[in-house]
Amino acid sequence: MSNIDFKSIANGESPRGRHQYMLLHTPKSGGTAIHTKLTFLVILSLVIGVILGGTWYKIDARTDPCTQSTRGVVSIDDYLLRNQHANGTLSTTWGNTSVTRGDSQLRNPNVDTALSIAWLMSFPNSGTSYTSYLVRTVTGKNTASNYGRENLGRDGTSVPVFEDSPGGPFWSDPMNTKVVVMPDRGYLLTKTHCGGRCDLCPPESYIEDLRIFSNRCVEGYHVVDDPASGEPIEIFGHYSKDLVSRAVHLIRDPFDNIVSRFHLTYKHFVRNNETDMIAAYPRSREGFRAYCKDLGDQFYEEEEATKEYSGLFDDVKDIPCHAEFFMYIQWHNLAFLTTWDLNIPTLIIHYENYTHNFNQTKDTLLEFLGHEGINEPPLFETGKTYREYFTDEEVRAVANMFSQLGHSKTLAHTMHYFVQ
Repeated sequence: MSNIDFKSIANGESPRGRHQYMLLHTPKSGGTAIHTKLTFLVILSLVIGVILGGTWYKIDARTDPCTQSTRGVVSIDDYLLRNQHANGTLSTTWGNTSVTRGDSQLRNPNVDTALSIAWLMSFPNSGTSYTSYLVRTVTGKNTASNYGRENLGRDGTSVPVFEDSPGGPFWSDPMNTKVVVMPDRGYLLTKTHCGGRCDLCPPESYIEDLRIFSNRCVEGYHVVDDPASGEPIEIFGHYSKDLVSRAVHLIRDPFDNIVSRFHLTYKHFVRNNETDMIAAYPRSREGFRAYCKDLGDQFYEEEEATKEYSGLFDDVKDIPCHAEFFMYIQWHNLAFLTTWDLNIPTLIIHYENYTHNFNQTKDTLLEFLGHEGINEPPLFETGKTYREYFTDEEVRAVANMFSQLGHSKTLAHTMHYFVQ
């Protein structure tokens, strides 16, 4: 085992910024009919794929409620009963993409003449940057982000989209006014990772409730002028969920997603000249597995003692970076719950369809946002796949983990990744 102390690192700045968190509802312990459920969902996934021809679709959570997870994670229809939501919806269709229109659409009834937010929701490293860049390039219109410190204006501060909402969101490319314009109506694609992401961290750092997870969808750091010093400083802010009328939910192959997150961590090591980390964890299959092993060893006792791992820990502890898979599953569970709870139309985009069905992907996204394409799209470079980083036994263990922890909506959109 490496002598690198992940716990000490976790107490400071994580490789991808300050710790962010995720929600996990407390599961019940006990055995489940895992293989039966998994087989059914794999078949269901294949049928849906054939019907839709590789396009995207929206799950109407109110007319097709989520069934109870095998580990007792709260279901969408349970959540509906507990919170006494209305069941009625209106539906429309975007090509082969079914989209639900709910009461939250009335938050901005003048959407044709006013600017409204369409979240771009993703577990990090799922295609967020390309999707935003695609929309800016093809439409000639700017996008936005919760994270104003990523793109600054000419004065070195973040530029809010709305004058009456200084806490966000912020323009993604505020200085590029010759190429992109600031739209004043329609749906503004706005980057958010919500909760559910932390690095080198124990379970207590990624277990949250739905309220906190949902609130993090409208939060982020941005840069303002300090009145006292006159110098730019970072502050934490948020905006009202009433500004949000739609969502685009990105989903990437979990194996590729988790390995890509390791690669981003490795880039951080290189950028900061952390030679000990670079030597211990090279950017390779061996480096990834060494990193995952040391991370798992470091937080073994905390995970084993955490009730959310009860009845599951022995099955997952040998999966490389099993905590990352845990967070991935729960992030998507909670993203579905969040958009369902807000009752906003949501477009599901699978990352691989940029490769397999690019034009329909682009056209469906633009239609969903109410934008027209006026320019040629930027080249999409197909990302590498990393299934070979895992053994067949580990892949089966991850599938088992999904079956136990995933909501039916998460499973319906990810089970095809386990069909070879």
